[in-house]
Amino acid sequence: MRATPIAAAGVLAIMAVAPANAADIVPPQVSKERPLRPLPPPVVPAYNWTGFYIGGNLGGGWARTDFSGTGSAVFPTIPLTVASTFAGAPNSRGILGGGQVGYNYQFPTHWVLGIEADIDGAGITGSVNTCATATTGGIAGCQTSSSRLNDFGTLRGRVGYAWNNVLVYGTGGFAWGQNSVSHTGTCVGAGCPGVTLPFTSTAPSTTSTFAGWAAGAGAEWAFLPNWTLRVEYLHLQFDNVGESYVFTGTAAGFPFTTTSHVSANIGVDVARVGVNYLFNFGSLRSPMAY
Repeated sequence: MRATPIAAAGVLAIMAVAPANAADIVPPQVSKERPLRPLPPPVVPAYNWTGFYIGGNLGGGWARTDFSGTGSAVFPTIPLTVASTFAGAPNSRGILGGGQVGYNYQFPTHWVLGIEADIDGAGITGSVNTCATATTGGIAGCQTSSSRLNDFGTLRGRVGYAWNNVLVYGTGGFAWGQNSVSHTGTCVGAGCPGVTLPFTSTAPSTTSTFAGWAAGAGAEWAFLPNWTLRVEYLHLQFDNVGESYVFTGTAAGFPFTTTSHVSANIGVDVARVGVNYLFNFGSLRSPMAY
C-alpha cells in the first residue's frame, strides 16, 4: 500500500520535467528585430578569350585604283613611232568571303593580344575609259580597262580590351592581293575619241600578285561558351603595283604594236561579318553564365 504514494510522486516529477524538455526542442522564433541575411549571389567567372580559333567571314569591298603609264606605238611599215602618256582612277566594288585562323592571349588586366591570318575570294570589279596623249601633241588612242580583285589575304596582329564576353580590338599587318586586268582598244589616231581611223586591235589581259599592308578595327561577341560573332573593317593598301601589256592591230590598214607600262596605287576597303569557334583547353577557359 505504501508503493502507491511513491509511484504517484514519481509520476508528478516526470510531468514536471517533461514540459521543460519539450520546450527545448521547439524551434526558436525568428526575431523580428534581426532578420536572417540573404545569401550573397554566386560569383560568375569572367569569360576568357585565351585560345586558338577558326572561322569564316562574308562581306563587301570597295576599291579605288590610281594609275598612270606610258605607251609607245610603232608603225613599222610607215615607219612611225608615237610615244604617249595616260592616267585614270577607276572605282570598283563587289562581294567577298573566306576564312580565318588565329590565337588570342588574355591578360588579367583584360587586355588581349593575338595574331590572325585570313584569305578571301573576291569579286571586286570596275572599269574606266582612258585616252593616251601623244608626247608630240594630240590623242594617240583610247581604251577601256576592266579590273577585278580576285583574292586577298592578310597576316595581322590584334590588340584588344575585353569586357567579359565582348572584345573590341584594333588590328594591322601584312596584306597581299591578286588582280586581273583586261584592256580593249577603242580607237587610234589624232581624231580619238571622236572621228577615228579604221581600227582593229587585240585585247590583252594580265594577272598580277602584289604585297602591301592592312589596318582596321572590329568588335567580337561571345554568344556561346565556344562561339563568337564579329564585325570588322579593314583597309588594304597596295602601292607601286606595276603592269605591262601589248596591243597589236591595224589603223587605216597600217599594222602597229603598242607597248604600255603602268604603275598603280590600289586601296581596298573591306567590311565583313564573321563567326569563330574558340577552342576550349580546359583550365584556359572558365564557364560563363548567359
